[in-house]
Amino acid sequence: MKNKKLHLSKISIEDLQLTFDLINEKTVRRWSFNPSKIKYKIHEKWLKKKFKKKEFYFWKLVKKTECLGLVRIELIKEKYELSYLISKKFRGKNLGLQMINLAIKKIYKKKSKIKNIFAKSFIKNVSSNKTLLKSGFKLFRKNKNTNYYVYKK
Repeated sequence: MKNKKLHLSKISIEDLQLTFDLINEKTVRRWSFNPSKIKYKIHEKWLKKKFKKKEFYFWKLVKKTECLGLVRIELIKEKYELSYLISKKFRGKNLGLQMINLAIKKIYKKKSKIKNIFAKSFIKNVSSNKTLLKSGFKLFRKNKNTNYYVYKK
């Protein structure tokens, strides 16, 4: 699904319901490090708090007006971390790869001094692991359940 009409659009508070619905999708919760369903009020509070952070970048992948996925890069404990998800009906189309590549370009354009971006994925989440590797992330550590990746500029 390579398409030049794909672009990243900054998430705003108007996207609260959209982000809430996407993060609570069954498969997304299954592969999340916190698998519990998120309550709306908790999500709203979390998002509003994140918007106050200086080093928080949250985009939706859009084609025309449809949201295909979400990608976030934020500074957590002195490390930039990437997290992403693809909407259920758009999985299996290499959109994760395209979205991550767009996000990395965007973040380096905005914050050129960033040296590394980190990501993690469950070892059993084969699709996510392949996507991260294809995006240029390198596996640097693993434990019983989790692969840890770094993207070096």
